[in-house]
Amino acid sequence: MSLVFGATSLAVTTLSRIQFAMTAIVHFLFVPTSIGLLLATLIFEMLYAYGHHDTEKWGRLTLFFSRIFFFSFATGVVTGLIMELQFGMNWSAFTKMMGDIAGVPLAIESMIAFFIESTLIGMWRFTWGKLNKRVHAWFGVALLIASMFSIVWIISINAFMQNPYGYHMEGNRARLNSLISLLQNPQYRPEVLHVLFAVLILGGLVTAGISAWQILHKRDTKAFKAAVQIGLLIALPAAIVQPLQGDDQGAATAALQPMKFSAIEARYDNAGSATTGAPWAAAALINEKNRTVKSIDIPKMGSYFAGGQFTGMVPGMNTIAKAYHAKFDAKIAKSYDGQMQYYPPVHLLYWTLRWMVYAGYFFIIFTMLATIMLHRKNKGIEAHKKTLRTLGIIMWFPYLTTTSGWVVAEVGRYPFVVYGVLTQYDSVSPSLTVAQVATSITLFALADIFLITSMITLSHRALKQGLPELTGDYADEAVTVDPFSKEAFHHA
Repeated sequence: MSLVFGATSLAVTTLSRIQFAMTAIVHFLFVPTSIGLLLATLIFEMLYAYGHHDTEKWGRLTLFFSRIFFFSFATGVVTGLIMELQFGMNWSAFTKMMGDIAGVPLAIESMIAFFIESTLIGMWRFTWGKLNKRVHAWFGVALLIASMFSIVWIISINAFMQNPYGYHMEGNRARLNSLISLLQNPQYRPEVLHVLFAVLILGGLVTAGISAWQILHKRDTKAFKAAVQIGLLIALPAAIVQPLQGDDQGAATAALQPMKFSAIEARYDNAGSATTGAPWAAAALINEKNRTVKSIDIPKMGSYFAGGQFTGMVPGMNTIAKAYHAKFDAKIAKSYDGQMQYYPPVHLLYWTLRWMVYAGYFFIIFTMLATIMLHRKNKGIEAHKKTLRTLGIIMWFPYLTTTSGWVVAEVGRYPFVVYGVLTQYDSVSPSLTVAQVATSITLFALADIFLITSMITLSHRALKQGLPELTGDYADEAVTVDPFSKEAFHHA
């Protein structure tokens, strides 16, 4: 394949894809962290506001975890701005064609969810100790709802890019048929639910992991014991439901993006029939050059994941590629001058999907065992040092899992940005040069490294400080005097 098809080099396209992957993955590290920690914090605050016995520990836990939430939220906002800069810089051709569709939910998310969210976070942050504690807790609930509302619209954009639905073309621009069609997309429901359950798993395990490390360091053991239990109770139900939701997502992928589904199964040839089932490869040695696979198979499970039945033919990538050449080469992929290949990176997709599957079942088993272990009556929670250490390590696993999910979703629709409508090569800004993209990647990488380092440093400092005492304001803030009150002129 030549390095240049037209005005834009393939190197520019590849570098732009790397840049988008870097900034999007970094941003999505903080989105589930913020929402997951906010949910746990609100549970603590509701117990503080409405509880009747030993409510002080719940209030102190609220203050403690809200600090880490604020650090994550602020970092997520900045990384989100970095990510959005790319649409105009690197993907102007995509913006020109799809801007009227992507712009609608982005405008809703920005003008409603983000503004309301920013207002509520200020009200929630700066009214602690100044409002009735029950009223303050409901401000937090409103903040959580606004955050979830933001996810609803962001996922709607991604669902459209995975499965263009409810639109029509006017010249070279795509137009929505109606706003509600974004939420009626068959890809939308399984995708948004899959993300929400992932947020619950991550938030619960991070809450439990942070609390476990505090117990190991002998900081407020009684309060953090309760926090570990709450974290596990958040994660466990979501972990149990998530594999079922993953099956729904897999079936949607098989129906809407057959090449992606066959790639994550490392299936080059057709398998199964009306009376037999296609196997599922539990582990595989893949030769992408020769397009061969040696695998350890579970019989019939491939057909089940594809269509919910243990029989049925599942097409392989070779068959799908021939169909795509016939369907897309002449028009959608004409810029590739007949050199298009529709096979995505199979190794990457296969193993990231396997990480998600195996990690999902691991989370179920581990959270169940940890819940049982930490409720044993013959030992206090501080005596289970191995379990606590494991919790502190395991809390990082959901980040690998959510990143794997992003890789499967985004890389799996190669070579399209909008599936079956717009290729990656045709989406890149036509005036970009390799030097420009390389410069922006470097600057964005430095910014992301700085932000992640700052987040970790501030959070670690909060961890070392332990639980703050309950006061009218946060423990590390001096009470300031109203500059117009009598007290301000007391020493005048």
